[in-house]
Amino acid sequence: MGLLQPAPAVIGAVSLTAIVGLIVLVHFIFCIVVLGNVDSSKPVTVSGVQISTMLQSAGGAFCLLGLPLTVHGGVGAIYRVPSHLNTYLLYQFLSLLAGAAFLISVAVNQRPCHTRESVVPGELATMVCGLPSGGALVLLAIFLVVVCVAMYLVWSLTENTKKRLETDLFRYQEPLQLKAQMGEEAMAQATKNATGGVAAAHRMGVPGALWSSAAM
Repeated sequence: MGLLQPAPAVIGAVSLTAIVGLIVLVHFIFCIVVLGNVDSSKPVTVSGVQISTMLQSAGGAFCLLGLPLTVHGGVGAIYRVPSHLNTYLLYQFLSLLAGAAFLISVAVNQRPCHTRESVVPGELATMVCGLPSGGALVLLAIFLVVVCVAMYLVWSLTENTKKRLETDLFRYQEPLQLKAQMGEEAMAQATKNATGGVAAAHRMGVPGALWSSAAM
């Protein structure tokens, strides 16, 4: 048995299939939101990190790829198709790497606090700070935990689906094996009866039986 066991088919009062379906839906909405905020005409600054137009376009392309893949994973969750779920699980892993790289860059390249002078005479200067280091690290940790839990649930549904398919195959295989065994036994019994009849005919000296081979 492996160190990591799949989650049960029902968690609390909700089925694992419904939970994975909700994960896929949230991921699909997230991809749409990112696509809606991509601006290829000018760079944007998020928590002190400037995102170039090329990087925005790359992120938008990645999320655009995620739209059919999330639908692919949703179909696999509903109809219990392990190959669909494995494809979506791979996309989840790539999303984890991309998100972790972005949040690490935010934590490393954040803007320090600085004083902004007022342009209006008589107003006091204000202090502007970037995202605190602790906040960035907490956000990174929460993101990693959430994505890892989502990947674990998708993997659990994949493993449960594989086990269910194997159980169904065994259930349909048993009647076929029983039928084949009964056929072999019937054929063996018929051969035994025919051999016994030929041997009895030879012993009785039946004329027609003289042309048939005697039983060994």
